[in-house]
Amino acid sequence: MPGANCALVGCSTSRKSDLSLFKLPFAGQGDSEVTVKLKTDARKEWLRVIRRTREMTPQLKTKIEKNTIFLCERHFKPEVIFQHAKRKSLATGAVPTENLPLKSHESKPKTRRPLVRQNTAEACSTSEGSPPVEMTSADLISDESLEEFASKIKEKIPDPWVITTCNNTEIRIELWDSSYSIPRYILHVDSGLQFSLHVYNWLLPDIHPLYTTHRRRMDSARVVDFLEAIKGEKYLICEGLRQDQHVQSIAKDPGDASHTSFSNSDVMRHSIPNRVDMDSNFGVLVVFRCVDCQLLLGRQVDEEQVICDPCKKLQKNILVQQNRKSRSSSAPAKAKAPLTACSSEKLRATVVAKRLECKQLEDKMKKLQDKIEKSAVSVSEPLEKDLMTIMSGQNLDSTPHMKFFWEQQIHLLKTKKMGRRYYPQMIRFALSIHCKSPSAYRELRDSGALILPSERVLRDYKNYFKPGAGIIKENIEELKEQTSKFTGIQKYVAVVMDEMKIQENLVFDKTSGELIGFIDLGDPLTTYANVDEETPIASHALAFLVRGLCTNLKHVVAYYFTGNVTSFQLLPLFWKVVGVLETTVKLWIIAAVNDGASPNRKLFALHSKLGGTLPDGLVYKTPNLFFLARMIYFFADVPHLIKTARNCLYNSGSGSCSR
Repeated sequence: MPGANCALVGCSTSRKSDLSLFKLPFAGQGDSEVTVKLKTDARKEWLRVIRRTREMTPQLKTKIEKNTIFLCERHFKPEVIFQHAKRKSLATGAVPTENLPLKSHESKPKTRRPLVRQNTAEACSTSEGSPPVEMTSADLISDESLEEFASKIKEKIPDPWVITTCNNTEIRIELWDSSYSIPRYILHVDSGLQFSLHVYNWLLPDIHPLYTTHRRRMDSARVVDFLEAIKGEKYLICEGLRQDQHVQSIAKDPGDASHTSFSNSDVMRHSIPNRVDMDSNFGVLVVFRCVDCQLLLGRQVDEEQVICDPCKKLQKNILVQQNRKSRSSSAPAKAKAPLTACSSEKLRATVVAKRLECKQLEDKMKKLQDKIEKSAVSVSEPLEKDLMTIMSGQNLDSTPHMKFFWEQQIHLLKTKKMGRRYYPQMIRFALSIHCKSPSAYRELRDSGALILPSERVLRDYKNYFKPGAGIIKENIEELKEQTSKFTGIQKYVAVVMDEMKIQENLVFDKTSGELIGFIDLGDPLTTYANVDEETPIASHALAFLVRGLCTNLKHVVAYYFTGNVTSFQLLPLFWKVVGVLETTVKLWIIAAVNDGASPNRKLFALHSKLGGTLPDGLVYKTPNLFFLARMIYFFADVPHLIKTARNCLYNSGSGSCSR
């Protein structure tokens, strides 16, 4: 039936024919706004053409909804069909215009009158003195036909422009150059008054300003000005790429059948044959251009070299490739490089480099031998056995961290005290020891057994950004940078909440002049609203940590100074952390983990009206308020559960009055 292959009535194209079939366009998820608009408009035009001669049956409606409608290439212009290696594709926004079925009684559309804005007194009074909007001739769409257009321009065409073709389907207006045997300019106007311009038989690209300015539509009122502008000195012809041996070797011919398609990086050969005289042989002018060459440029371009932006960009890329190739040809070949693929210059450079390397190794070996003979110390046989026993012990290669650590210690011993630079792994190791016990770190460093960074150096690394209670912007930016390359399943994380006991005391911050040690919930209003005492001292620290489920991500998002925290205080803090991770860091929260403390269990119970509840009233999940399609599941920390079960079993017994 019609539509199973080509959906237009009367078209016999099937999948077994040699013609290509194109699918009904539809907007995809990754398309830009411009692409979505083009595909939407093209889809409407496709469906209008199909429904023009077909009845909207349920079967046809189902095919349209499933996007299984096809049209063959016979109904599209060749300009909108791109030829690839094994298939063809349509230009975005292409609509069927060729070989369309006709109705039995065709009716011409009514002529639409052009709208002209008039500056009347009433319009001035309603627009509050705003100036009238003038419409140019380019803004008005002409409704004249090709015959009317041809009859009006025959007497208007300025010299030396010549009308070479004039029939019911097209009009060709040419301007010849006395130096060449092909026209300099060819203006082609089709039956719909859509025009195209050729410069020495090279078609202007569709995105050229001449097309966009005139909306690629010509009328008799503008054709004379258009031809005079092209003929005059307003536009210059692009001179193309600089001609050298490399450009000539990589250039391709537009009519070469071996190349089914061309890319922006290809160099095209534009051949312009000279006019043949009786006293001269046949000659040709060859210009090398980019595939997207603009050809006609405005006068504001550099007069030294008239070249368009696509050709200039391609010329720069070719120069970079030449420099890279020249550098690589003079560099020695790598160890596993095949010698058959190396040039003579590269082989010569490889031999020279190997000779120099062998000479350096021989000199180094000779110096070592001389030093051994000069500074060698003879040892007794018992001492030799002891040394061999020590050296045959644990191999440092089996423990890379220990080997690296001792190599760094030897390197630091050889450097001056004021000029030492510590490797990042050494900084991490020192920070790990200092965080566990500052006094032990000071004792280890002062003993001289190991060379470790001073506490002043470690302080700079610890205070990379100023710490504080609540969610710190710099901390979130650091987490965002760590997770910027996460994709798909790597973004699933869990939020871990834990509270620890701290010493109740006040500390003066000399940088900010603040007293640290009071209860701090991140926001002063939140702190004052949830604290009953006037000047409470914090006794606990509540930390929120994000843990990757499919990655090694572990990062403290925020911490707060608390006292006897309640579930109503935990609720806004928890959702604030979830909101920052979901909206700013773009992580997907699917779990919340904490110990089995009473405030934490009550925090879960506060979500009973939102999430899932078991028959016994236990709340185990809640919708994510920042992504309602995803749930957040509540978990109790397994080590705490095991410890609680152990304590209950240990304290249980006859007469103990325990659970």
